[in-house]
Amino acid sequence: MTRAETTPSPAERLRLETRQLHAEVERAGIMRPLLRGELGRPGYCGLLRNLHEIYCALEGALRRHATKPDVAPIVLPELFRTDALREDLAVLHGEHWPRLLPVPATRRYVARLHEIEHGDAALLVAHAYVRYLGDLSGGVIVRGIVAGSLGLGSGPGLRFYDFGGEHGARQLAERLRRGIDAACSAASIDAVVAEAQDAFRLHARLFEELAA
Repeated sequence: MTRAETTPSPAERLRLETRQLHAEVERAGIMRPLLRGELGRPGYCGLLRNLHEIYCALEGALRRHATKPDVAPIVLPELFRTDALREDLAVLHGEHWPRLLPVPATRRYVARLHEIEHGDAALLVAHAYVRYLGDLSGGVIVRGIVAGSLGLGSGPGLRFYDFGGEHGARQLAERLRRGIDAACSAASIDAVVAEAQDAFRLHARLFEELAA
């Protein structure tokens, strides 16, 4: 076999080397009642409010570094969730949703994203992988759970999970994987993997704090 046949791509390395952490985060804190359909509207709005802070920081950084070769391939505006989260919060909580305060773990997460933006922006790839591929892979299932548990049907309040249906989500996921492969050089992938692992740990703390 050649080296190309035996060495996983950057996107595949991220999947393989974060798989255990990903599984743990899916069961952490607020995710347990969410996936069981037992999370009420206040708790769900708290989750969206904290995610809004994270996406604002991430997507602002992606836009500001969109011309850099180690970031540009993962800048896919169709994935951006800030506006969708804002609309869902307005529907589910009302116009005063910005008064909901982020938990400390979210503030630490946002601080880390700002640190990366002003330091090694290539590490934004790790956070794009953790957030967007998670949204794309589980969004259809979570949308159905949330719609049922909050009585939303197919109406407003679910834009966060709208990627154009299952087919659209699969296409976006494949584009993001190709973008990750293009953005990550052999020299940077180790750092990106380590950052993605830390991002999952930050999510675990976030979900535990939201549950508390």
